[in-house]
Amino acid sequence: MNWLAVDTSMNACGVGIRRADGMFFSNMEIMERGQAERLMPMIVDLAQAADLKLSDISAYAVTNGPGTFTGLRVGLSTVRALSQASNKPAYGVSTFDALSDAAGEGRKCILIETKRTDYYVRAPGMDDACVSPEDLQNIIQPDWLLVGDAVGRAIAELHLPNKAKPFTSVPPEYLIARAQKMTETGLPEPVYLRGADVSVSRKKAAHIV
Repeated sequence: MNWLAVDTSMNACGVGIRRADGMFFSNMEIMERGQAERLMPMIVDLAQAADLKLSDISAYAVTNGPGTFTGLRVGLSTVRALSQASNKPAYGVSTFDALSDAAGEGRKCILIETKRTDYYVRAPGMDDACVSPEDLQNIIQPDWLLVGDAVGRAIAELHLPNKAKPFTSVPPEYLIARAQKMTETGLPEPVYLRGADVSVSRKKAAHIV
């Protein structure tokens, strides 16, 4: 099978292709915004580098969260559209799961940016959650490896002594490896740990007479 993996859950746009013969191709661009404009051109370019057409892709893997609201929707909507157009299966993979696999064995705490003061957290002995810096300070144990795109901020902000393994993007080979173990197909949906930020306009409503 020819697999295509997509990750836009953090501050990057990452794509990977694993051909049926085992050859692997990947590309990643760091960006806080603009994934919607770059993702499809990156996919097309990578397919050409792999000597494949998009119609040759057999299955898709995409991060479904947690992560940035806009980024997640860019990746998911793109993969959903490709899956529907090609009638090929698509699998949504937890950002936490893929990063945990990429970090290797051992006790670890995964920290993903929320774009606010808090953190998306997966830690031993607790449910996945959105956690304040104060609560995170009480959760983290000094022997845990810190993994994810928010580890630098957490270490600096909370003066943590922990070893860290930062990731700007989920390595696509781990997305594909997770997806290969999944049996449930269907269009992947986003997984959020808190609601979207909503701002209320300060402008006064027009008075129509």
